[in-house]
Amino acid sequence: MKFYFFNTPARPHSLLFRAHYLPQNLRKLRLVANLALSVACGILLLPLLFPFLNQTAHVTFFRGLNISLVLASAVALGLEGFLDQEPKYPFWLAQALCLAFGFAFISCCLGITFIAQSNPRNTLTMYLLGLVTVAFLWDFEYYETLVLVTFTALAFTLVLYFSGLNAEQVVLNQCVSFLILLCFLVLSRVMYSYRATHFIQLQEIEEKNRQIQKISQAKSEILGVVAHDLRSPFNNIEMITSLLQKKNLTPEMEQQYLNLILTSCQNSRTTINELLFIAREEQQETIPLEKLDLVALLQDVQAEWETQLQGSRNLLLSHPATPLYANLNKERFHRVLNNLVSNAVKFTPAQGKIRIQVREEKKKLLLEVSDNGIGIPDKIRPLLFDRFSKARRRGLQGEKSTGLGLSICRQLVEQHGGSIDVESQERQGTTFHITLPAAV
Repeated sequence: MKFYFFNTPARPHSLLFRAHYLPQNLRKLRLVANLALSVACGILLLPLLFPFLNQTAHVTFFRGLNISLVLASAVALGLEGFLDQEPKYPFWLAQALCLAFGFAFISCCLGITFIAQSNPRNTLTMYLLGLVTVAFLWDFEYYETLVLVTFTALAFTLVLYFSGLNAEQVVLNQCVSFLILLCFLVLSRVMYSYRATHFIQLQEIEEKNRQIQKISQAKSEILGVVAHDLRSPFNNIEMITSLLQKKNLTPEMEQQYLNLILTSCQNSRTTINELLFIAREEQQETIPLEKLDLVALLQDVQAEWETQLQGSRNLLLSHPATPLYANLNKERFHRVLNNLVSNAVKFTPAQGKIRIQVREEKKKLLLEVSDNGIGIPDKIRPLLFDRFSKARRRGLQGEKSTGLGLSICRQLVEQHGGSIDVESQERQGTTFHITLPAAV
């Protein structure tokens, strides 16, 4: 267990723990206030059953303390009920209510023993009970606990002042009170630390469970891809091989079947490579980055794709005259650009335009890859970046998709500290927007 005597758990655990214990504090307040109200009302009614209790020393003050406890409990219950009806109440207001009632409860316990009994040797029984009750039940931040200790010490001093005790008894009681308040402070912080540590451990367990579920889901998805996307090419190969075994095929038909086998093998290899890449990337929390000129990288990508396209599409690059530096992993970000340009090529008709633009704005590099192709239907746009996305479509030339490319793009962009999104209109084109932090 980690102790939080003069601090709080690190963010975001501290905020989550506060959101957790705040309603718990109010529920505990309701419980204690109801019990205190019932007990105090019972004590006030006892003289009706036993009239001789009216002759007890300090009965008026004793009755006044119980009436005060009844009023404090009733007010606390009323305010707690009001806060319970509010969907969003201020944190400080709820904590202030718990602190105020805790102080009132301790003060009444102190008054009941110390003054009502006029017994200096038994002054701290109810006082100690009140402090222990507050320490065990409520979670307060360390500064709130110090405020409660300070006000309680002042109340104890005030009680001693009106008690008529001699100087020796006052000093002894103050010393014992100091020790009790110190124990209360330690006990309160220990209980806070125990609950905070327990809460953080539960959060970590839940996060681990979410990760396990995510891994299990990914495994199921991978098995689904293996079962579906790899089975089909191998079935095709098996069928075509059976056809090739026939003796009456022309050379043209044999060549056609061999080309189909080659295509099936290439599609299978692409799928396997994508799966291996995802498995490898998931094991790396961070990737090595270096300061690179993004413009130079884009120029390399443009040159490579112009060679492949052979003029079938117009690939344009717009960039400032000066270099734009970002912290990049050249290999991985090159993969992002290749995936986006490849998608644009698949869904842009011959002689269509594909444009890559980059600029700097407010210490951010804004990169766009756009085309004037067939666009993306509205119903599948939210699914684009999902792994094994159901939004996958064949290209205009029948190119197959694994449904992994854009998921990999998002994963790699986020590893670079950036973000990616898309806007598109059917029959008008698509634009992918990437935002990256500029290198210092």
